[in-house]
Amino acid sequence: MAAVVFMHLRRQNQNIRRNRIFRDPDNPLDYLDDIDIVRKYRLSRPMIIDMCRMFEYDLQRPTRRSRAFPVSLQVMVALRFFATGSFQLVNADVHNISISSVSRITRDVTMCLKSVCNNYIKMPTDRAQLHDIMEGFYSTDDFPNIVGAIDGTHIRIKSPVEDEHLYVNRKNYHSINVQGVCDSNMTFLNIVAKWPGATHDAFIWANSSLSEMFEDGTIDHGWLIGDSGYPLRPWLLTPVLNPTTRNQQRYNASHMKTRSVVERSFGLLKSRFRCIDASAGTLLYRPLKCCDIFIAVAVLHNMCIANRIPLPADIDVNRPDQGHIDRQQYMGILNDGANVRNRLINGRFGH
Repeated sequence: MAAVVFMHLRRQNQNIRRNRIFRDPDNPLDYLDDIDIVRKYRLSRPMIIDMCRMFEYDLQRPTRRSRAFPVSLQVMVALRFFATGSFQLVNADVHNISISSVSRITRDVTMCLKSVCNNYIKMPTDRAQLHDIMEGFYSTDDFPNIVGAIDGTHIRIKSPVEDEHLYVNRKNYHSINVQGVCDSNMTFLNIVAKWPGATHDAFIWANSSLSEMFEDGTIDHGWLIGDSGYPLRPWLLTPVLNPTTRNQQRYNASHMKTRSVVERSFGLLKSRFRCIDASAGTLLYRPLKCCDIFIAVAVLHNMCIANRIPLPADIDVNRPDQGHIDRQQYMGILNDGANVRNRLINGRFGH
């Protein structure tokens, strides 16, 4: 009797319909392991899935195709470009889609990331958060009251059709001059990506919303730290030119060590997302799109820092920024921070 019941149940189980699991051979999420995903696309699998959910409604679109591109494939195509800077033909071959699709997908994902940049790149204004940033700098570099390190970097672009001469920098190549402020963890707190390569860093700073926030007291606590290309202000400390005392030398040494984090941040950003690095060649887009791409990868960079994504073996965290150009000393009239700097030198560095 038991044998009869067993055979009856076995026939029932055989008749149960099992859903087939389809894997898309063109979607890297379906065939790459976790290590290869980070190595080739820079983000982890859970982060990519979260991005797909975040931009699902923006990237799904009506189509006459019998099978539209999945959102996950679109995200992966864009991430591959950001990670490598490879030509559209190469990216198209890797993902088995057309060159025009690669172009359209990269544009759409870039704009999605730009639309959320204020959620990921933001300078705090309340004292509690500013104090946390100060603690970070003090614990790593022993420099007090720093709420951000500021610097600029150049992104190589193709020669623009309009106002070409404005984009030629001091190294005699076409670029976008990008201003960035970061904390001690190499998270970007502020990005300004809109000025041609010939623009002086001090001009970019003076015309930034962050400068206005310090000017009007929106940020009334702590100092930024920058090189001699910036003006010396009560909230922006620069090095002493031609130091003559031991205190000034100690200040300059600590200043240089503390400020180096922003150069390393730009270096890490470009190593992780080679599309904006000179090693991948030149960004072959209009200046405005190049600026959008930089903002997009800066958002991804902060996501990686926040999620502690391990660095692939081909990335050197201490790699210097190849887009750093030695600046001309600021020679303007706004150098009213000497008293603040002197008090710091004679107090903190006078022992």
